[in-house]
Amino acid sequence: MTMDHDHATDTRSTDSTATDSDRTVDSGPDRRFRPDEIGPSAFQTSVIALVVLVALAGVVATAPAAAGLAPGSSAPAVEAGPTAPVAVEAPGSTGPADRPEIDGGFSRSTYTGVAGDPVRIRYTADNPGEDEYLLIGGNRLTDTGQPVGFVDVLKITGSSETTINTRTLGTDASNVESCGLEDTSCDLEFVDENGDPVAENLSALPSATGAGGLARPLVPQRYRLAITNGTFVVEDSGVVTPTASADQADLLLEKPKFREEVEVFTTADRDALGEDVDAESLDVLRENGLDRSVVTKGNRIVLGFESTGIWGALSHFAAERDAGPIEAGGAVDHRVLADLLEKESGVSLRVRQTNPGMNEPPATLDLSRADAEDVSLIFADATELATPDAPGRFYLVIDTSDGDHFTEEPEPGDEFAVEFALEGTEGERYAFADGGEPPGAFNASSAFDGGSEQFPYWTAGDSTVRAEASFTVRERYLRYDHVTDDGDLLVEIEDGRLTGTTSLLPRREMTATFVNDAGDAPFRTESPLEIGDGNFTIAVDLEEVSPGTRLNYELYEGSTLRDSRTVIVVGDADNPDELVIDDAPENVTVTEGGNLSALRVVARNAGGLTGEGELTLTVDNGSAVGSWGVRLEPGKSRTYAFGSVTVDLDPGTYPFTLRLDGDTHGGTLVVEQDPATTTIDDEGDGSTENGTDTGDGGADDGTDVDGSGDDGDSEPNSTAPNGSDSGADSNDTETDGDGGPGATSDGDAPAEQETDSVGMLPLPFGTREAFGGTVLVGAIHLLGHWV
Repeated sequence: MTMDHDHATDTRSTDSTATDSDRTVDSGPDRRFRPDEIGPSAFQTSVIALVVLVALAGVVATAPAAAGLAPGSSAPAVEAGPTAPVAVEAPGSTGPADRPEIDGGFSRSTYTGVAGDPVRIRYTADNPGEDEYLLIGGNRLTDTGQPVGFVDVLKITGSSETTINTRTLGTDASNVESCGLEDTSCDLEFVDENGDPVAENLSALPSATGAGGLARPLVPQRYRLAITNGTFVVEDSGVVTPTASADQADLLLEKPKFREEVEVFTTADRDALGEDVDAESLDVLRENGLDRSVVTKGNRIVLGFESTGIWGALSHFAAERDAGPIEAGGAVDHRVLADLLEKESGVSLRVRQTNPGMNEPPATLDLSRADAEDVSLIFADATELATPDAPGRFYLVIDTSDGDHFTEEPEPGDEFAVEFALEGTEGERYAFADGGEPPGAFNASSAFDGGSEQFPYWTAGDSTVRAEASFTVRERYLRYDHVTDDGDLLVEIEDGRLTGTTSLLPRREMTATFVNDAGDAPFRTESPLEIGDGNFTIAVDLEEVSPGTRLNYELYEGSTLRDSRTVIVVGDADNPDELVIDDAPENVTVTEGGNLSALRVVARNAGGLTGEGELTLTVDNGSAVGSWGVRLEPGKSRTYAFGSVTVDLDPGTYPFTLRLDGDTHGGTLVVEQDPATTTIDDEGDGSTENGTDTGDGGADDGTDVDGSGDDGDSEPNSTAPNGSDSGADSNDTETDGDGGPGATSDGDAPAEQETDSVGMLPLPFGTREAFGGTVLVGAIHLLGHWV
């Protein structure tokens, strides 16, 4: 008997071309006659002739059946490329010979899929007046010679393709017309190798064929496909061979694969997308979202998972809910996934809050409670895992606003962990719960004996695989970059932009209005709020606006007011109340012991807010200091003088520095000798620094150099205590910017009054500071005595 390509050639041959020397004629259990023992008689010759005639008649009778084994030239064309039909001979003359010839072919020689996923088989079949059948399995493996342990026959009359759900094939939930189901009427014949009838249906086949019920869903393996007329030969080993087949092919099922990553991004809520936008399109969701794991309250978080081996189960539950086909790019009722997760199928998905408050229950995702507006289930092609006839990824789109899909409503600050897993325990395997024929597709034995869930396609050596991710819910906000302590917004006159960060997504359409009701030229302008990468920008035209101008700002989303504030136009948003030194001398000359009334400084507010600061003077690296508290309105200026500061430096040249709010000005102070001062040296030679002799050998008797006999009341070098001026000779000035830098007062007022007169800030020290230490005045120390 000649087997198909899955079979080894049977060595039991009945070839009619055997020689006479090889023939034997049995005449009894132990008797063997040879031709040389007895010659042929006339009767024997007649018998031989009769046998030959009978043999010829048998050849003629079996010719049509043999011709039906190979497809003729008139077979219909198939879809994908040329086919190579494999003719399968019937085992001798034992097969049924009353069925018509069947023609057809497969579009491929091998169909590859993933165990647990749907596989589409395309073919042509023509069996005039009779049904056509598709044999699946029933073959032996070429590498081991052992049967695959599974056989099913599908009724395919009138079809050109069929999609086989490998998760439910061979069970009571098979998606195809299996002859093993009670409601499928099939005309099948099974005979043994001797031509004797074995069974008329699948359920009556011996257990060795694998038709007696699956222990678990169809496993990754190679299975034979054959287009037949419904007649088969059953071998003792359990291999089932079609008596006649139009064509044969292979179905190769691979082990499912799993990607241990979760794609996470956020997208706008349905209301923001609008009614005219497909809210279930992945392209639309990505275009209106951001690749980040922080979702704004009210927006939607999108979680993408990639795996194979689950699509057959999802297809089954989608069909049960009449939810449409499972196809890449489509969306179905999210309850289809909930149905799968409820079964003991080794597939789990958990979304759970990780930071609940004390004595507060964590929020968890419950798909069974979800509304279609709150959760969407979308399918897509795999990016890395091979899945020829099914999607490879599914996406959950979860709304974070109110709803019942979370056991507790998510709030800003809530953190969630995501875990998608295919369960497995080493040493255990998935198995059906009953031994029915056919078994229940989703009745796992672990559901009854207390065992753990097992993914149907994991072997005993496999364990659980997981894909994990996380996301955080945060508030909806706009955070401006430049804001005063009072909440006013600052915009630079040259830049003309309000900027900041936001948790809103680009889809949000908002418009800002700027109104200036004051001044000689009131105006109103509108600008859109533009969002990108978590930042926002609002442009405003400030061409006719000066620093310090205040604008009314309002932000609208549609007709809804979202924000209302005051906008202040400034020169520098980082320093909106900037005070600068507008004018100061480069060189100042004073007489030894005199004050610095000649040092006059003009300060100006170059910002847009009232500025407060400190104008300080430092001479010779701190040997002399002075300061003013400065407070100026935007655009105002004022002159400050340092007449209250007395110089206690020897004649010479000294550097000085002025500082105000980061602005610095440097100059040179020249101290000249006081001509009224006489210096007496220790030699007592009667000389003076100005060349005038005292006439008494250096002794000072209290008289003037002209001999007038001054009584000592005159003190030409006298100053007030702590270095402040006496008041009469002071020439300190303070002028408002409106009076010009040259304006002066009639005389110096006490320091406290000066501060008040210019609106100075209270400082931790007086506005006039003393130079150096104690100043000795009104006395001359001679020969260790005071006079």
